Amino acid sequence: MAVSGDRSQGTGRGLRAAAGLAVLVALAVVCWLQMAVTTDITHFLADETDAKLAGISRQLAQSELTRTIVLSVQGEGDDPAAALAAAKALGAALERHPQVAWLRTGPGPIDGEAIHDIYHPRRYYLLDVPGDRSDVPEDRLSEAGLRAAAQGLKAELGRPTGAVVKRVAPGDPLLLYPAQLRALEAARAGGLELRDGQFLAGGRHALVLLATRDSPFDAAAQAPLQAAIADEFAAVGAGLTLEQSGVARFALAAERSMKADIGRISTVSLIGLLVLFAVMFRSPRLIVLSLVPLVAGFLAALASCLLVFGAVHGLTLAFGATLIGVCIDYSVHLFNHHLLDPSAVAPEASARRIAPGLWLGALTTVAGFAGLAWTSFPGLREVAVFASVGVLAAVVATRYWLPALMPRRARAGAIQRAMAAGLQRMMTGLARRRALLVGLPVAALLVAVIGATRIRWIDDVKLLTTTDPAMLAEDEGVRGRVARMDSGRFVVALGSGPDLAAAEEAALAVNDGVYAQLAAARAAGELAEFRSLHTFVRSAATQRRSLAALQDPALPARLDAAFTAEGFRPGSFAAFFSDMSQVPGPLRLADLQGSPLADLVRSFRVELQGPEPTVAVLSLVRGVQDGEALRARLAAAPGSHYFDQAAAMATAYGRYRERTLELALFGLAGVFGLVLLRYRSPVLALSAFAPAVLAAGATLGGLALAGVDIGLLHVVALLLVLSMGVDYGVFLAESRADPDGLSATLLSVLVACLSTVLAFGLLGMSASPALQAIGVTVGLGVLLSLVLAPAALLLGRRG
Repeated sequence: MAVSGDRSQGTGRGLRAAAGLAVLVALAVVCWLQMAVTTDITHFLADETDAKLAGISRQLAQSELTRTIVLSVQGEGDDPAAALAAAKALGAALERHPQVAWLRTGPGPIDGEAIHDIYHPRRYYLLDVPGDRSDVPEDRLSEAGLRAAAQGLKAELGRPTGAVVKRVAPGDPLLLYPAQLRALEAARAGGLELRDGQFLAGGRHALVLLATRDSPFDAAAQAPLQAAIADEFAAVGAGLTLEQSGVARFALAAERSMKADIGRISTVSLIGLLVLFAVMFRSPRLIVLSLVPLVAGFLAALASCLLVFGAVHGLTLAFGATLIGVCIDYSVHLFNHHLLDPSAVAPEASARRIAPGLWLGALTTVAGFAGLAWTSFPGLREVAVFASVGVLAAVVATRYWLPALMPRRARAGAIQRAMAAGLQRMMTGLARRRALLVGLPVAALLVAVIGATRIRWIDDVKLLTTTDPAMLAEDEGVRGRVARMDSGRFVVALGSGPDLAAAEEAALAVNDGVYAQLAAARAAGELAEFRSLHTFVRSAATQRRSLAALQDPALPARLDAAFTAEGFRPGSFAAFFSDMSQVPGPLRLADLQGSPLADLVRSFRVELQGPEPTVAVLSLVRGVQDGEALRARLAAAPGSHYFDQAAAMATAYGRYRERTLELALFGLAGVFGLVLLRYRSPVLALSAFAPAVLAAGATLGGLALAGVDIGLLHVVALLLVLSMGVDYGVFLAESRADPDGLSATLLSVLVACLSTVLAFGLLGMSASPALQAIGVTVGLGVLLSLVLAPAALLLGRRG
């Protein structure tokens, strides 16, 4: 019968081992087939369901503004001929690349007839100058305005181009059409020089402008294009220098840096853990098995994120790599209790005995992270799913799969027994020192309170990624040659409606007001320059007001009198009024999108997601002297917003950091509720729960006292501190009445702390500010939890 029972147990162990392996293989296959990593920074921007402007910023981060790349080719001397030839050849080669949506080395030939057909018949719609947009300005059609127009026409006739003006003037004495052509020509060049039809900046830099089809944060799409740029330039640019501006290159660099950090940190952490476990457990089998919960948790978490979100962010992967510090705790706890407990019979029995503590520790961790699922940051929701699934999978693997893989008979090594006994003696000695017992939590509380008054919050989204100073300087230099507009600063004119056409018209109407206010701001010296879609098209309402003003029955006589007074023959401009009856309908943006001007107007318009169709029309600005003054001026154009992307995102980030703190507090309340439900004693619940809270508070206070600026990711890292700190408190509370079990638990907590500090200490050495924040915060917090948890348990006993 005994033999039969052993065979039955052996069969059951074999089935559990095979089932666990099958699940692990299935998860690995899912990860392999679905694997997609992104470094898209917009995952850590609030989505559109929160703040409207933050939603705009998120969508603009995927627009043509960020998909544009500028290549600058420079030769050794002052003669740009070689640079122009290389830029032209480079553009011709890259234009065929499947990732290139459009490419320009110059403004390109403009079909003059097509432009004439668009604007000349509609010249009556172009009577608008900066001023009050509530109506068509009357100044231009006043007596003084008409006399000024007559004087201007006379001056134009005296120029070398006078013959052309003479042909145009009878049907356009106000020179509305020629003025529009001059504005278009200036917009085409964008402030750049033109040499043989190519863009040239500073007399030396030949330029290639292109836009990618996919997001600049899509590394899989952008890496081949960047490789093609390097290869094609190597083929045509001998002796020349290539510089580049664009978001894609920074995203690729960030992904490479993050992958390198993850690989290095994971490798060194695993090596360190293997050495630690080799010293602790001696058995190669146990060393390998200690990683089973970690592998199971990581694969389950990764598969879940890939299936739910379609891709996993690099920061989430880095965060997941640090699950070593949580998931490995469970296998260590099981091994120590099985090896050090003299009454242990089988691994399954040891797993059953510690199961309540394992489940409570896991549930408190999940409760701590669950609050992130309600945040407005897609990236943090992803982190919440990853952490929660990973921890639960690790506990399931520890409770049900790992015992089936462990050896039936095993003994603790001498080092393991000596360390457990030493920790038990330290616990006994600490219990006799009342002052130290009380002093530890009091000191932590003082650091937390004093440090809280010194906290400097920093909400710069740029701290999520690493930026190479040389690359940044190059980017700013190239952008300064081309756009000559401030990066991340623009005015947004928003329009909504029942359909896109109505939303677009509403946005154009707002943009007319924006143009007038920006022109006034420029005249007042509040900004240096701006570029607006208004140069190409006005709203239909503005165009109709222009036409209505010119249809004034008294205007023909007044205009004739003003021009006659300046020497023109009476009746010279009758055609201007007779042709007015044949004017077509107002110009629409759609008319330009199929014209030679399509490339120039495309980037000014962005469709936004929302409950109803919404269109944003952008105006780029340069040299804003006072953002608040500009915002005050734009109050006269309802529906417009001056958008300083860095400042706006900092404000939004600060708001969401506060929200995340609130959610973390709700999570803490849930954690304490679970602990109290388990122990039914407020004193015991506090002894398990309070060390983690004190450790987190002291960590935050200590960082602040050390001069570290605190950001959102420090707050997220504190959730890990709280999760692991509560695990330590729970594990100790579960063993409070079992001397042998308590010594095993003390050793488990020590090893868990060492493994966590190893993993997160390395993370703190990452080149990424985001990973540094997580690493330093968790490493310090877990060390404090290790010190405070035993003291709290002893104080709870005395209480």
